[in-house]
Amino acid sequence: MAYQRGFKADAERLALEMRSELGAGSYGRLDPSGLAAHLDIPLRALSDLSGGADPGLADAVGTLLQQERNAVSAFTVLRGTRRMIVFNDAHDAGRVANSISHELSHGLLLHPGAPALDRLGCRHWDADIEDEASFLGGALLIPASAAWRLAKRRVPLEVAAEQYSCSVDVVRWRLNVTGAARLLKGQRLA
Repeated sequence: MAYQRGFKADAERLALEMRSELGAGSYGRLDPSGLAAHLDIPLRALSDLSGGADPGLADAVGTLLQQERNAVSAFTVLRGTRRMIVFNDAHDAGRVANSISHELSHGLLLHPGAPALDRLGCRHWDADIEDEASFLGGALLIPASAAWRLAKRRVPLEVAAEQYSCSVDVVRWRLNVTGAARLLKGQRLA
């Protein structure tokens, strides 16, 4: 992806601003559900939808959770200017944090809503918007300064993932995208 000029720096600043407002600073653990509450964006677990008043929806969600556990990570429901994030609580806590942070990033970046599927049932996908939300979501969880600190201290990926309540994949990606992984040259990141 070719980000707009200055996007990464702006995203890092926005992430630090949000983290500061929540008292996480540059190095603390960010609780995505706390950020959602701060932004007045309700969160709803996907499994909660399976017990709703609509039996058709309940059946569809139940089937999805049983057969296709990984089919959905999270999505945003828009109604006018209001947002709600639905996340897949069948995933591990680190992936849930990643997913919620990604969806919160769409809101912080004021990305417009769009139908999830086209008239043929194919998924709409705007790679630029998704890349921006992924970048900001990662910066919310592990700012560049924290990634560099992890690399300098040679913190194992699993320990860093636990420390920041995210997945090992996000830790690895943030170390790479911030350039902090260069400090680990010769040390295996897998």
